[in-house]
Amino acid sequence: MPRRLRLFMLLAAIGLLAGCAAGPSAKLHYTIKQEPGSRPLQQVVLMPVDVDVYEMSTGGVKEEVPEWSDVAEENVRSALLVSKDPQGKCCVTREVDSASLTGEERDILEEHLALFTSVAASARWADHPVNTAWHFKAQHFDYTLGDGLAFLKTNYGIDAGLIILGEDVVSTAGRKATAVVGVMFGVSVPLGHSTLVGGLVDFETGDLLWLNHTVSGGDADLRERGSTLDLARELMVGYPALDAAREPAPSTGN
Repeated sequence: MPRRLRLFMLLAAIGLLAGCAAGPSAKLHYTIKQEPGSRPLQQVVLMPVDVDVYEMSTGGVKEEVPEWSDVAEENVRSALLVSKDPQGKCCVTREVDSASLTGEERDILEEHLALFTSVAASARWADHPVNTAWHFKAQHFDYTLGDGLAFLKTNYGIDAGLIILGEDVVSTAGRKATAVVGVMFGVSVPLGHSTLVGGLVDFETGDLLWLNHTVSGGDADLRERGSTLDLARELMVGYPALDAAREPAPSTGN
């Protein structure tokens, strides 16, 4: 399945959840909930960030602007490297250095980043109020990517990785004007949104230790550093209180 389609499915699942009383959006692996501190992780890195920024025309057509996507990805990376959890600990202290991996290892990494999108979409869909048969998964959250990334633990000493996906839809001036006219006639014209999705993966087991998302109805702008930092802080609510890397392992970070 193409990456963009998987991302669309994930964002659609989040869109269905937005505004409904499905409980807290942050999910923790059941082992962490049952025994807090049972899975201490010291070497946690930020995985390659993937954010798409679109411009939405007057007629509602979305077109990605690559330059904006690049800016947004850099802003998200910077925000996650300085954002802190409620205990004052950094989410991560460094990024994974993909250049230090072999070609085969990079391919495996890309496959699992794509797999994360599908798994996260399934987890969010199961949390929807209409899917009552699957709500037990929210209490016994045990999603996994499998052990395919165990080489990052074995070969490079990295315990876990923080995966971040996002989408930002920016309205043109024409669409904003259409929205103003729509209000006069009682018609609602969506002006876009900003969405970030985050997941923490244990490389040794593949377990998805934490999953969360945050959605802004148009107030945020991932092209702006300050706005991105605010959204990143919202995303990290419920992030496990993990020990950040004290000393970078050789050839694994920048």
